[in-house]
Amino acid sequence: MAALLSATSSSGPSGVYRDAFRALPRGMAAFGQLQFTRLSDSQLSQVRITPTAAARIVTDQFGTMEPWRVVFESLGGYVNDEQIIHDWVGTTSLIPKAVPSYIVRITGGTMSPLAPGNTPNRYLNVIVNATTGRVVGSFTYD
Repeated sequence: MAALLSATSSSGPSGVYRDAFRALPRGMAAFGQLQFTRLSDSQLSQVRITPTAAARIVTDQFGTMEPWRVVFESLGGYVNDEQIIHDWVGTTSLIPKAVPSYIVRITGGTMSPLAPGNTPNRYLNVIVNATTGRVVGSFTYD
């Protein structure tokens, strides 16, 4: 894991990490279970994993059975919408801090749908913590 960690870019937060943000594809953003936004300078200073290393973590862990290839990767602030706490009147009372993370989308195999009758998914989306290099979660969404 230590080999995958890298120091902050010599050109500062405006370097390789700032340029690594890409908005999520419309369908994935409408999925409704996550928020993913551009990182602030203070959040960018926490990033220790490069985009290439994040993609390698994903393909090493998930891409060994099929000829997977990376089709999308983005660095941003990840919040799991299921962790947002609402008070008794329905207003939002706690939104967790956004975690600097990569969303890496791979394709190359077909995953069986969870519900019968649904079409197979072609993409696996993996969330990698950009500070630790650990996989936070994954989901399929076409």
